[in-house]
Amino acid sequence: MASKKQTLILLILVTMISVLVFVTPNAMALAIVDGKTTCESVPISGVWILPTQTCTVTTLVIGSVDELIVSSDVILSIGAITNNGIITNNGQIHIASDGAITTFGSLSNYGTITISGGTITNSGQFENVGKINSSGIITNNPTGVMSIMGSITNSGLITSSGNVIINGTGVLVNNGMLVNTLNLLNRGTVVTSGTFANSGSVLNTGDIWNLDLITNDDEITNIGNLFNLCGGTITNSGTITINAILTCADLT
Repeated sequence: MASKKQTLILLILVTMISVLVFVTPNAMALAIVDGKTTCESVPISGVWILPTQTCTVTTLVIGSVDELIVSSDVILSIGAITNNGIITNNGQIHIASDGAITTFGSLSNYGTITISGGTITNSGQFENVGKINSSGIITNNPTGVMSIMGSITNSGLITSSGNVIINGTGVLVNNGMLVNTLNLLNRGTVVTSGTFANSGSVLNTGDIWNLDLITNDDEITNIGNLFNLCGGTITNSGTITINAILTCADLT
């Protein structure tokens, strides 16, 4: 009889442990940062700065079934965030020089992201409908997909070994370094007054404006407009399929 009781107790304990294992990753679930209470409560556990409506977060891990939403009137100042779930920004996200977002899940920006020397490393889905101003580093890894429907202004480094899609409303202004080693599809506008280095495949059906340097070591297919403006240089050691390259003389 005692053996049966011990077996029953053991089964109950195993069941309880199994439940805890499956419940723990769901502990965050949906978190909406919209003020002091939600900022300073678990799981965000940040520090709320009232005058600027800023929630400062040192470290945060978002599980695969979790979702973080930043409200439209809030600034989220980031130390280190690892995202395996969903981040939706309707407000502002600030990433300082020691800050980082590492995302394997989904990151959607409808507000403003400012990267002041910090980093975003994407291995999942990264959708920008709002504005991104970056003097830091944006890395799109081989499994990453960057979709740009808003604007990105880069004075730092953007490097992609994954897929980048610039849609019709999308604008990428590069004043720093833009590196593509896999696939970049431009249906919108790319303006580069820095360096655009391609060693992958670029398909342009929109507009590319070059005011500085484009280097091509692989393939550029231009079905749209490629403007090589005064002071612009294109260095090619690969293949460029040309619809037309318009120069200064063509635009005067």
